[in-house]
Amino acid sequence: MKETIGSEKNPISDFSVAIPTKNRAEVLKRLLNSLLKQTVLPKEVLVVDDSTNEQTKSLVESLTSKFSEKGVQIGYVRGKGQSVTEARNRGIAFTTGRIHCSLDDDVVLYPDYVQEILKVFAEHPNAVGVAGHVVNVSKASPHQNAIARLFPSFFVESNRARVLPTGISYPYPLTRIINGEWLNGSNCSYRREVLKQFRWDEKLMRYSLCDDMDFSLRVQKAYPKSLLITPSARVIHEHSQVARISSEYLTHMSISYHAYFFFKNMKLSAWNTFNFVYGLFFGRLATSILSRDGKWVIFTIKAEYNFLKNARDIKQGTFSSFEARLNSSCSLKTARQTKSQTNLNFARARSI
Repeated sequence: MKETIGSEKNPISDFSVAIPTKNRAEVLKRLLNSLLKQTVLPKEVLVVDDSTNEQTKSLVESLTSKFSEKGVQIGYVRGKGQSVTEARNRGIAFTTGRIHCSLDDDVVLYPDYVQEILKVFAEHPNAVGVAGHVVNVSKASPHQNAIARLFPSFFVESNRARVLPTGISYPYPLTRIINGEWLNGSNCSYRREVLKQFRWDEKLMRYSLCDDMDFSLRVQKAYPKSLLITPSARVIHEHSQVARISSEYLTHMSISYHAYFFFKNMKLSAWNTFNFVYGLFFGRLATSILSRDGKWVIFTIKAEYNFLKNARDIKQGTFSSFEARLNSSCSLKTARQTKSQTNLNFARARSI
């Protein structure tokens, strides 16, 4: 099968894009415009909308003619409003491209993004998943990154993307195509045949932290050295603060979801378990204390206590212990984020 079809001026690839979104029409518009500027176009773009209003639907309708002029089909489907993972699975079900790309709604693609992703798939037949590189990754000082590595929930390291009992590393700087143990969910593409074998875990609700770690690590275990990250497919991740969940909810989610991920995916050796306990309890509490944010410290203590009290349920992917209590107070934000939200670097939303 040819990689592209259509005219030489506007080549179209057998490449599908699905975008989960919720109440972010203006943010989404920037991503859609960047897709229109691609040197190689996707054959279809699908917006999976969990919004509580009609603004996203209106946006898609307003851009339909622009996409049609370039030979690209843009579609719209309602999600169930449950989670990013449910929306990702819906996006897979409603698209047909040989390569399927899932994008966060607050990324902006460089014009050659699709072309570079397809190039990696073409040159590396063993690749089943490919991600581009976030060029605006937070540039922590050497001192800050040293602390992050001491309490490693998230840190950067050159040309490596690892999954550890305590968290993950992101490749920065990235100077060549590398094999990764995980692919960043803000922009990740997989071959269609692989997506017939794996689903995004819908037990991870709402913002679905750790969904990318969980999905890509399972794929990597089944297909070793098959996940590639390329520095040539560049992405800007804007980390929009529109419609974010509250800091307290995010803290509970980060700790409980990471625990669920660990017991689901990691080998429960004595060393791994020690590192998990060290990172989840001492590491995260120490990080919150070093931030000098009193609210974050309190949220972390509450979240760790909640895990200890409800560990059996959380290991099985049942998170009602904090969902029910926080649902009423953790409504989605539509304007600015609090200081404690900004400091939640371990949640990765602020880092990549």
